[in-house]
Amino acid sequence: MLPFRMLPLVCMSVLLVSAPAQSAQAAEAKIGVVDLQKVLHTTTAGKAAAKKFEDLQKAKKSQLEHKEKDLAKREKELFAARQEIEKALQEAQGKVSDDMKQRIVGLQDKGKKFEQDVMELEKRRRDIVDELARKEAELLKPIEDSIRTKVEAIAKERGLQLVVNRQVTVYASDAVDITAEVIKRCDAP
Repeated sequence: MLPFRMLPLVCMSVLLVSAPAQSAQAAEAKIGVVDLQKVLHTTTAGKAAAKKFEDLQKAKKSQLEHKEKDLAKREKELFAARQEIEKALQEAQGKVSDDMKQRIVGLQDKGKKFEQDVMELEKRRRDIVDELARKEAELLKPIEDSIRTKVEAIAKERGLQLVVNRQVTVYASDAVDITAEVIKRCDAP
């Protein structure tokens, strides 16, 4: 399913391909198609960027998993300590000794610290998502710029007035697809 913002591009592509020629210039319009996702995932630079991003993603996931395991362990400990206190209170028939008061206060303090740490973990998780999005954009920007330059050069060489992304086209003949040429040029030394 196409994102809503891409719908006008799809409609425009269909109109450009299927509309009858309004003038001699429109009748001669040459259109090309490029699969930008395939270019990104196939080129050497695209693969290298994907690897860097994947490694960063794994490192961040590992950081979160370590903290999640620690919190899960602490949660079990808090639950067990709470059960011990409840059992001790039942046995004492509700009479609270000074020792019991200290244990209850200690458990409450640990519970508050646990809640703070859970909130910090959630904030860290959001920060990581934002950081990964920025890093992905940073890694892809030079590659996308290079791809755009190669597409423009091919379009000029072939006299193409319009080049559209394959993902926003309803139909495109393989004869107008320049993806292989873009990949070849991006990987050329």
